[in-house]
Amino acid sequence: MTDTTLLEEPFLTIQRIIAQVAKTSPQAVVLENPVTGITNVDSIVMLEIVARVELELGIEIDEEQLFAISTVGDFVAVCRDLTAARA
Repeated sequence: MTDTTLLEEPFLTIQRIIAQVAKTSPQAVVLENPVTGITNVDSIVMLEIVARVELELGIEIDEEQLFAISTVGDFVAVCRDLTAARA
């Protein structure tokens, strides 16, 4: 498993939201997971997850960034970069 020390805040938020929306355990959401490979997550569910993450983190993920996300780690990296840019 990948070390999440530098990614803790966005990772924990994303992990919690994915687990809530997908109705799965947070432990099932790891950085290496393909986002749509998580049980109960398809493209429609992913849009709900993205909307919740954007609201909670106070960011906006543009279309280009969204299409570049394939793993939970990618999602965390995009969110980390956007939260750092607004600080």
